[in-house]
Amino acid sequence: MPAVRSRIRSASVAGAAFALVLAAGGCGGAGSGGGTPVTLVVPDKSLTATTASYTSVPIQAGYFDDEKLDVTVQPVDNALSAVQAVATGQAFMTYASTGAAAAAAAKDDGLAVIGLTNGNMFRVVVPEDSAIKEPADLAGKTVGANSLASATALNAKAVVGEAGLAPESDVEYLPVGYGAQAADAMRSGDIDAYSGYDGPNVVIADLLDGEFRDIPSPINDITGTSALVVAKESIENRPDDVAGLARAFFKSMVFAEENPEAAIEMHWAEFPQSKSAEMSDEEALKQSVRIVSARLKATGGEGPDGRFGVQEAADMDETMELFARYKIIPSKVDLADDGILDYSLADSYNKFDADAVREEAASWKQDQGD
Repeated sequence: MPAVRSRIRSASVAGAAFALVLAAGGCGGAGSGGGTPVTLVVPDKSLTATTASYTSVPIQAGYFDDEKLDVTVQPVDNALSAVQAVATGQAFMTYASTGAAAAAAAKDDGLAVIGLTNGNMFRVVVPEDSAIKEPADLAGKTVGANSLASATALNAKAVVGEAGLAPESDVEYLPVGYGAQAADAMRSGDIDAYSGYDGPNVVIADLLDGEFRDIPSPINDITGTSALVVAKESIENRPDDVAGLARAFFKSMVFAEENPEAAIEMHWAEFPQSKSAEMSDEEALKQSVRIVSARLKATGGEGPDGRFGVQEAADMDETMELFARYKIIPSKVDLADDGILDYSLADSYNKFDADAVREEAASWKQDQGD
């Protein structure tokens, strides 16, 4: 199936948190031009490997074309910016943290979550040989995070709190960024553990020439921490486009789970600036495959009832309870009762043959997209 090049659009909106950041390097060419134009905003300004399954794969495999959509991929700094882009009409859909979506929707009743992926991508990790085995062992220790205001730092406090420690007094937190800065902090002993998510955790471990081990916690087992977010008026006025974009999202997730190496090759073909220039192609491919595989191991697959994007109400109630308890969101939100969660299009976006997608992925050759 011929590939269709995406577009990355840059813009600026004065006074808003919606600070668009064009990914470093070049950008993809024009979309097909024959479909309905929509903007998918991505809360990852560098379009790292974790985004491959829902940015590059649906372009290169033709899944956006199948839905008659001409998709612009627009990277932004963070989940809050992405959700605000949808709220202000600058974007049609985003895949962002449920916490950011719930916090925004509590202030803007025009937003809706139409689907939730499995699991929790955030983890507190330590080097394999660390004496820290359980969350209680973090007492008196220092945990690093990219910033103290980030979801990763809040996740660390949740892990600490669920272990019976006082998150604000029993453990120290240090902002150490990502990548080399975080690795240096771990190497020098400035931090004893790091709270991050799949991609950065893999990169930091590689920089340390070792492996990280997850600290076990009930927080690791919560689900529905990432969401597909749209405007409610889009569900009402453009249901086919909403369902089509969501269907392409989940088809691409299935593809990338089955063949993560092809997903990364697609990503580099679509967004060559996303490939690391600091290691060989072989090393970069190996690392990127580990990153996207880690993401999909946590978030991929159908929900409990066998449909993609659908989580049990009780499970989401637990997730939102924990989010509120540890200030990931300002206060408890009931996604269903508060009118934020809308599964009305779930049956529609689940109308695809997942086994056929897996077969396509297993037999994919990159020259199909050339």
